[in-house]
Amino acid sequence: MAYKVIQWGVGLNGQALVRAMARHPDLELVGARVWSDAKNGVDAGVLAGIDPLGVRATTDREALIGMDADVVISCPQARPDMSESDRDITDLLRSGKNVISVSGAYSMPSAIPGYAEQFESACRDGGSTFAAAGLNPNFIAERLGTTITGLCADVEAVTAQETYLCAEDNYALVFESVGFGKSVKDWGAEDSVISAMFDHMFAQSVHNMANTLDVELDDVTFTVDLVPADRDIVLPAGVVKKGTVAVITQTWLGIPKDPNQIRITVRVSWAVANDIAGHPLQSGWQVRVTGKPNLVMNMRVDPEEDRTYHHETMVGSAIAVIPEVMKAEPGILLPKIFAPFKRRFLDA
Repeated sequence: MAYKVIQWGVGLNGQALVRAMARHPDLELVGARVWSDAKNGVDAGVLAGIDPLGVRATTDREALIGMDADVVISCPQARPDMSESDRDITDLLRSGKNVISVSGAYSMPSAIPGYAEQFESACRDGGSTFAAAGLNPNFIAERLGTTITGLCADVEAVTAQETYLCAEDNYALVFESVGFGKSVKDWGAEDSVISAMFDHMFAQSVHNMANTLDVELDDVTFTVDLVPADRDIVLPAGVVKKGTVAVITQTWLGIPKDPNQIRITVRVSWAVANDIAGHPLQSGWQVRVTGKPNLVMNMRVDPEEDRTYHHETMVGSAIAVIPEVMKAEPGILLPKIFAPFKRRFLDA
């Protein structure tokens, strides 16, 4: 008997998940959530560029919440205000469905004071499990970064870094979600909603890693470096004007309460061109472990210029999480890492 799955969001990443489910013998797509009238009623397979699957996408939120399903993969567009996504997830959990989010906003909700209770309460009410998946956040730092520490006899620091060229992405991601093309002043303002959105996401990654490595944090600091475009940069999605934001580097540093404990850093650097003066960029991910021995792991999609499976890379890990949430106890499920390095593993 296949697991029944609802795909919540059928944009480019959601389409990749629909294609993956269509190929998997143990998964059955039973529902698909969309927001636009143009997609409403269209077969989910057609939206994903494959043969029809006999499942029509719908804008009817309540119908999907009331549907019989085992798992919902939540894949809405990342936005500064995630309250609608929060409500969708809690309502789905309360209806008895497990939920896997690939939005990047839920790496470790308990790291944010008062934030996790809404999900924990919904899990208790529905007997359901909530987990995060995706690429970064949710895989590079939290799963890959912590796993390779297990190769070391000692670890002083772990850094997980992403570099990403956004030149081919759509308007919503480039200009709305990430904020390219804004003035440096507006993007970096103290009340910037975009800056707050990314801090919400990636600070959780640091806490998630610290939880796995048994590091008690005193604080997580956040810094950003914004580089303006040295020319007008023409993209498929639009034009990034000279002098507006064209490179964004954000860094989160976990400050351990014990100064002798492992230091954790998460850094993301995104650009709209790979030839901006002083900031050459190649898309990929790096994990660096300082210890005995020092380790550096570099990863990129191969070949880099082939974007055929770009969106599968972004969300493919959600498929592997499905059996894990199905067998988990109700509540928020954090990644289970086998034998990461820990400075202490016996009570002092």
